[in-house]
Amino acid sequence: MPKSTQKIFILLATYFLCISNIYAADRPVPITLEVLGRSPITVHTFTPLDTPKGVLVALHGCGGLLSINDKNGDMLSARHAAMAKFANQLGWVAVFPDSFTARGRREICTQKFSERTIKQGERRADALATLQWVREQPWFAANKEMNSLLLGWSNGGTTVLQTIETKFDPSILITHAIAFYPGCSQQLARDYSTHVPLTLFLGGKDDWTAPGPCIALGKRIHAQVYVYPDAHHGFDSPVGKVRLRTEVPNGVHPGQGVHVGPDQASREDAYAKLAALLGRLSR
Repeated sequence: MPKSTQKIFILLATYFLCISNIYAADRPVPITLEVLGRSPITVHTFTPLDTPKGVLVALHGCGGLLSINDKNGDMLSARHAAMAKFANQLGWVAVFPDSFTARGRREICTQKFSERTIKQGERRADALATLQWVREQPWFAANKEMNSLLLGWSNGGTTVLQTIETKFDPSILITHAIAFYPGCSQQLARDYSTHVPLTLFLGGKDDWTAPGPCIALGKRIHAQVYVYPDAHHGFDSPVGKVRLRTEVPNGVHPGQGVHVGPDQASREDAYAKLAALLGRLSR
């Protein structure tokens, strides 16, 4: 087995051992970030112990950044806390802009699309402001060859697609983009393009954001697309089980609820591919 592959397996083994204790790490001190033409947001940053090899800006989904469990207070949710650990173990800075809390929302999953006051345009502005803030940090200035990766889940994944669109020309700020189970229907319906390399991770059984439009879009724009046939929406969660969320009004069958929950095999494969990508982009 090649040494690089052995290293990835070791890092992944450490990650999956740690996810049962994902709140053990010290919480970062959040900062308030001004967003041009928008209300301010909060940004949470996790830095590795050694010199950073890259920076991962991660955009939460409609469920928000923070845990819904009261005992965790203002801690990140399990998925986001696990990603912070994962990135740090690979030597990457993990930056999480919170588009909801400072604007009076914990989540927007239970709102119909027509009722949402926090739109994709606002989230795109948050992402761009965060990416620009990253370039102003001392740890970035110390290594200007450092790569910046933009990642998002679901609603945040759709924000990734919006942010990297060619007409906004964000390539100076973003080396690579990754979206977990985004909504792709609007992008597929128009002349969408991007100059930023894109990787999509999709669940074959996703009835919240159907994989079909993303598969078709990926083929059209030459993105790297991975589809996990047995996976539902949120398959990369380190906790919980698949359940039907009847309180979610949107989805493939509006009003009938959506299935969401982890699939261990799919999660492990996706994170192995993500670890390999971060390894190739490390500086």
